Amino acid sequence: MILETGRVVATERIADLGTVIVVSAPGIASRAHAGQFVHVRPGERFDPLLRRPYSFNVIDRRTGELELIVKPLGPGGEWIAGRRGGDALDLLGPLGTSFVVRRSASNLLLVAGGTGIAPMKVLAEQESAKRNVTLIMGGRSIHYLWPAHRLPTAVEYVTTTEDGSFGVHGRVTDALPQYLAWADQLCACGPWPMLAAIGRMREEAERATSLLRGRDVLLDAQIAVEQHMGCAMGVCRACVIVTDDGNARVCREGPVFSLGDVRFEGGEPATVGA
Repeated sequence: MILETGRVVATERIADLGTVIVVSAPGIASRAHAGQFVHVRPGERFDPLLRRPYSFNVIDRRTGELELIVKPLGPGGEWIAGRRGGDALDLLGPLGTSFVVRRSASNLLLVAGGTGIAPMKVLAEQESAKRNVTLIMGGRSIHYLWPAHRLPTAVEYVTTTEDGSFGVHGRVTDALPQYLAWADQLCACGPWPMLAAIGRMREEAERATSLLRGRDVLLDAQIAVEQHMGCAMGVCRACVIVTDDGNARVCREGPVFSLGDVRFEGGEPATVGA
C-alpha cells in the first residue's frame, strides 16, 4: 500500500453504469491485483472528509495506468466523476485481498452486477489468454451493462437485464445454472442481494448429492463484497460483515471472501457493530 498522486489521463461516461476514469499511477498499478481497490480522496480540502473506495477496472503495469468506474453519488462521488484529463487524484492503495485463480482451472466463470464488473473485467483480461472465460453480467436495463466491445474477444459475454431490454430477461442467477456444469471455478462481484442469491444457490448445492452438476464450483466460489467504508485501514470497523469466523472487515480481511464463509441471512449490512 502506498500513497500516490495520480494523474487523470481520460474519462468517459458509460451510459448509466458510471464514469470510467483512466489514471496514471504507476506505483499502485505495479502492486495491484484483481479484487483489490484504491481509496480516493474526494476533493482538495477536507469536505467531504472520507475517501471513496473503487475496485480496479483495468490494471496496466506496462503503462502504469489504472481504470476506475465512478458513480456520481453524493458530493464526493460527483467531484471524482467530474475530474478531467490532467487533473490530480490523491490515491491510497492497493488495499484489500484479491481473487486467486487456480492454475488447474480450464473454464473460468465470472459473474458481475453493476459496478461489480470492475474486478471481473480485470480477471477476464488477465485470464482469457490462459483458459476459457465466460462472463455473465446483469443490470436493470441495457444502460447498466458494460459494452461488449470493451472486453477481450476471446471472452464469452452473457448479459441479463431485469426489464428485458437486452440479453436474458431476468437476473444473473437466472442465467447462471446452465453454466455451472461447464465451469471449474466461479468468481463474482456485485450488489449484496446478488451475492446473497448466489449464496442461497451454494446452500442448496451443499445439501444436494455430490452428483449435482456444478456443485463443487459453487462450494469453492470466491466473491468480492461491495461495502461502504470509513478509513479502509481496518481501524474504524465501518465495513464489517458477518462470516463463519465472526465479524470481518471488508477493507482488510476482504473484499474477496470464500462464498461459503459469508453469512447472508441477516440481510444487507450497513454498519455492523464491533
